[in-house]
Amino acid sequence: MRLKNIIFTLALLTITLVIIVNYIYLQHKTRKQFVELQASIEQEHNLNADWGRLQLEHSTLVNNSRIETIAKIQLGMKLPEDEHIISITR
Repeated sequence: MRLKNIIFTLALLTITLVIIVNYIYLQHKTRKQFVELQASIEQEHNLNADWGRLQLEHSTLVNNSRIETIAKIQLGMKLPEDEHIISITR
């Protein structure tokens, strides 16, 4: 009878230890995944900010007046005079 009690107690102790170790492992895994989630959210925020800046830069770079100014100043281009313009009609 005493041996049965010892075996039963050891079995309960073993089960309890397994449950405790499993709980600790799951807590660690949950915290690790939460940290990864926070990093992903921060990365998404940074990427959205970069995308907004790129869209603004794109709209600035394709502005017609800016292109015309660069053509005149940096490339020395100018509108042709009327006598140099040829109209083609069908």
